[in-house]
Amino acid sequence: MRMGFIFTSAFWGVVLILIGLGVIINVVFGIKIPIFRTIFALFLIYLGIQMLTGLSFWNKSKKSTVFGEKTIEVITISDKYDVVFGKGKIDLSGIELKDQNVRVDVNTVFGKSVIKINPALPTKIIANSAFGGAHLPDGSVVAFGQYTYKTENYKSAEKHLLIHASVMFGGMEFAEKQ
Repeated sequence: MRMGFIFTSAFWGVVLILIGLGVIINVVFGIKIPIFRTIFALFLIYLGIQMLTGLSFWNKSKKSTVFGEKTIEVITISDKYDVVFGKGKIDLSGIELKDQNVRVDVNTVFGKSVIKINPALPTKIIANSAFGGAHLPDGSVVAFGQYTYKTENYKSAEKHLLIHASVMFGGMEFAEKQ
């Protein structure tokens, strides 16, 4: 787990603002706020979210979207893409199968993702959903459980693209790029 966030000016700026607000509220309104306990509690919440998602709030990764909106165009093969508390468009239509099968994991938690696939590329999608919705190219929707989708040319292909897609408390849509 990275602790570099503690040493940034953003962290210390927020801490100083919270301390200042606490002092002003105490002087003006006579309300005592336990400032250091509040800061400690917020820090523990931050660490908990970071541990659950494996990502930090201000993640600059090219493979994930956290608290924002991002379009990711995949040309080189990477193994995992995440959308957490945000909206992500992941374009997998540029992937080429050279001499091997390609596996890609796409995870969406409390967000929305749109995954574009190439209909000419033999593709198998294993979609898992828990309290969310995964919309597949054949019109199927998985709200809770698992569904496997295969493109028409998947059956005869030796090499293929395998997508493991998981969505929890969010939405995921697969679209064929024309």
